[in-house]
Amino acid sequence: MGIKKVVSSLLVATLIISGSSAAYASPNEEVKIPTKVSYSDNKDLYTSDGDFLGSLNRTTSIEQVTDKDGNTSYIQTDIKDYVLAEEYASIPAYTEKFSDSTETTTYSVTDDNKLVVNGEEISENMFIPITPFAQDTGGIASISHYYSTKDMTKYSFRTYSDIAFSFNNGLSLSPAGSHVAKDGITRSNTYFYDAKSSIDSLENNVRDFDVAAALFAFEAAVTFFSLSTIIGAIAAGGATAFSAIQAYNAWSDCKDDISDAYTYVSML
Repeated sequence: MGIKKVVSSLLVATLIISGSSAAYASPNEEVKIPTKVSYSDNKDLYTSDGDFLGSLNRTTSIEQVTDKDGNTSYIQTDIKDYVLAEEYASIPAYTEKFSDSTETTTYSVTDDNKLVVNGEEISENMFIPITPFAQDTGGIASISHYYSTKDMTKYSFRTYSDIAFSFNNGLSLSPAGSHVAKDGITRSNTYFYDAKSSIDSLENNVRDFDVAAALFAFEAAVTFFSLSTIIGAIAAGGATAFSAIQAYNAWSDCKDDISDAYTYVSML
């Protein structure tokens, strides 16, 4: 699925806003901030080598909550419903990686502008030093990928352990951290499908991040941004806070996937 198609599906997704709209007929009316947004999205999933993996029906809601002391937090509920293609539905590593789930995450910002996710303070250092991968350039291939021999009996895996923001002709993700490479891997290897499914998941989540980051940049009217920008948007509240949370969440999903990929490729 192309980025334009994904953007289109997000833009036409149903938005349910609790409270008053940000647009008003009378300039004398008090502008009220939305307290809840929800959207649903259905998309096809593909492996890194282009095979149809299945589909995902996802419903996300983000609610702004203010306590009696005036402290604001955001509660995100993310419901994922997967339908895997028959080939992958029979592989435990895929049914585990792409399993139905309901996750609730709480976001808040401290008085000294620190992001707190589920009670844990998050580091602002998203710009990790980048070490380019000489054998591949551009796209997911520069971060984490696999390829097979012509007869598809043996595979080679390449992955970094982390990702970083890169601003080179536009926002993108770049490889960071340690690198591992394994060659001559067969499907009978104990960790083959764990490694492959992690990279396939990363492929799909990177697309989601591209969309979420673009939407946040548009709503926040920024060209370049870091975690500090996202934290500032959450702290400021308003509609941009919701897109900031989505951008952070997509980034976090990518970080989890590449960490899994590095772990399993290392064990091949």
